[in-house]
Amino acid sequence: MTGGIVGRRYAKALLNLAGSDKKIEEIGEQLLEVSNLYQENMGLRNIMLDPNISKEKRISIIGELTQKMECQELVTKYCRYLTARNRFDIIADISSAYHALASQILGKATAKVVVAQKLSNKEEKNLQKQLTAYTGKKITLIVEVDSSILGGAITSIESLVLDGSIKNKLNLIRETISKGK
Repeated sequence: MTGGIVGRRYAKALLNLAGSDKKIEEIGEQLLEVSNLYQENMGLRNIMLDPNISKEKRISIIGELTQKMECQELVTKYCRYLTARNRFDIIADISSAYHALASQILGKATAKVVVAQKLSNKEEKNLQKQLTAYTGKKITLIVEVDSSILGGAITSIESLVLDGSIKNKLNLIRETISKGK
């Protein structure tokens, strides 16, 4: 099995333990912090992957680390559990899967919007409101500027892509003309 499949299973288990919506978000944030620390800290990765360091010692180190980070008891226990099961190395996959599953449960989504020119705050809020109405989910916008699309916008929300760029429309016109229609 790949880390993604296993990570999703572990994420589902943690999500089931989390409980309320507020707690789901807090645990997700703390899990992401632990995951980022593991990814960024070569020393920690070396300790966690070193077969010469006993499992008990690694469990103790993770427990102390999460307590110093002021993580909730559930996150601390969960990280200890992952270490005991030799699964701490897939913490990034677990964190990613957890956030995706939590977003579904909480009715949230992230929209990546590519525009030709920077949007004003008012335009961003208006776009966010329209996308929230369209999807029925609370939308978080990530706006990127790419002048090569000429105008309009390309919006990606989960697996949905809405291409309203002028570049795309010109390409569609070119295809229609070349087919002779």
